[in-house]
Amino acid sequence: MKRLLLIPLILLASCQPKPVIDVQAHRGGAGLMPENTIAAMKNALDLDVNTLEFDLHLSSDGQVVVSHDSYFHPRYSTRPDGTLIGEEDEKEYLYTMPYDSIAKYDVGQRFVDRWPGQVKMEAVKPLASELIDFAEGYAKKPVNYNIEIKSWPGEGEGTLWPEYHVFCDTCVPLLLSKNLGKRLIVQCFDTRALNYMHAKWPELTLSYLTEDYDGGDIEQLLKNLDFTPQWWSPESSVVTPENVAKCHEHGIGVVPWTVDDPAEMRRLVDCGVEAIISNYPDILIQTVR
Repeated sequence: MKRLLLIPLILLASCQPKPVIDVQAHRGGAGLMPENTIAAMKNALDLDVNTLEFDLHLSSDGQVVVSHDSYFHPRYSTRPDGTLIGEEDEKEYLYTMPYDSIAKYDVGQRFVDRWPGQVKMEAVKPLASELIDFAEGYAKKPVNYNIEIKSWPGEGEGTLWPEYHVFCDTCVPLLLSKNLGKRLIVQCFDTRALNYMHAKWPELTLSYLTEDYDGGDIEQLLKNLDFTPQWWSPESSVVTPENVAKCHEHGIGVVPWTVDDPAEMRRLVDCGVEAIISNYPDILIQTVR
């Protein structure tokens, strides 16, 4: 009789659903399509990702531009005259150019060693408003946004990239104007900017980005902030079951970056994370769904 009772229990255990992992396309899925472009976001939506992840910078005329780098990176950039930007060339910063000049550079046709399978096409750095409007109109279901304000202290702050108050004061009102509600997360490495945004826009959902060298002691990291963020976004190697559990005690979700290896994806799922950011959202979907 006892043996018969075990059968439904075993079947029940085998049917337990997998944890639902928020699949986030890093820069729209940079391993697949030119990074931080509308084409990348379209492809990510076609793959049925949950969240589009991308980065913001400003032009000299105050336009909010989708770009990971503060300058035209030699990895992927071509000047309007067709010449390639090289590693040794003087950096061409977005914050020193009006947007109509930025839009003349191509960022999609060069072969990228880092992502050899990336599809090549003509592409430009889009305005954030255009990208969000496209995604909202194209997506078949509500999509989430994890958007990084690329604020950072340094000698070029205020001249080569915006001072953090200006950065936030320009980007956040634009993002809020899109009425995304809880589908919007704003992420940042710069604790000055995070503290400022929380104080000025307490309704914002904020994510604290950290590097591997910052470590994985969440209690220590939280001392850098004046508030408890809704999300912690660490480099994936520092994630453990212990610090994920500690985050959950504080009501903080965990979204590691940038994870392209299936074995690491599975390890993070076992650690209990809620979301994973990947350059290859197709591989992430195959691994966690």
